Amino acid sequence: MIRWRRPEYHTPGLLRRLLERLRGREQKLVRAAGEGPILLLSFPTGAAAVAEEVEAAYIHTLPSVSPATLGPYVRTLGRLPVLVVVLLRPLNPCGCLGHHHPRGAESRLARRLIADLGSPVGEIDLAWEAIRRWQPRPLASLAAVGFEDRLAEVHFSAALLAVLLHELDHVAFPDKPEREIRANSNQFYSALMDDLVLNEYGRRYGMAAPSPPS
Repeated sequence: MIRWRRPEYHTPGLLRRLLERLRGREQKLVRAAGEGPILLLSFPTGAAAVAEEVEAAYIHTLPSVSPATLGPYVRTLGRLPVLVVVLLRPLNPCGCLGHHHPRGAESRLARRLIADLGSPVGEIDLAWEAIRRWQPRPLASLAAVGFEDRLAEVHFSAALLAVLLHELDHVAFPDKPEREIRANSNQFYSALMDDLVLNEYGRRYGMAAPSPPS
């Protein structure tokens, strides 16, 4: 279950902004393998490996998801702007896994793209270290006997995709209730982990069914 708070968008602290400016940021365009927007990943210099993880989740894992698991997001992917900026950070000041940035709260990068393209541009952020540490199904991980060494990698891929789709759902449907969006992403993560573990190891993942969304 995704236990993230849903606060208003928080800008990074002054120190973090200064450090990012000193270190610089890089960008990477990722085109969807199927239906979905182009993602412009913006990440700190030196974090290219994380950008590659997001790219792999989007262009390899997402197209392999079963129609039943992807069901809640079919409409979402069809309603998004052509381009979505994804700001990658290790952590968010508020501790959240990610945010969507409503109109007026976009970064300078997104505002420049909107002006240059003359068309809407979505924007979200993902906190990759918080996502990596997130444990939505701790009981399930206790049953991962025989593939513990790979479980963290599988979890990170599934969690990145679940949080990415959660925030994209907010971009596509800004008035959709948070409870509904959270329920979809909780269910998606659990189903995707089950699918990935079953496909790779031929066994079910977990000791117990996921808790109902709060």
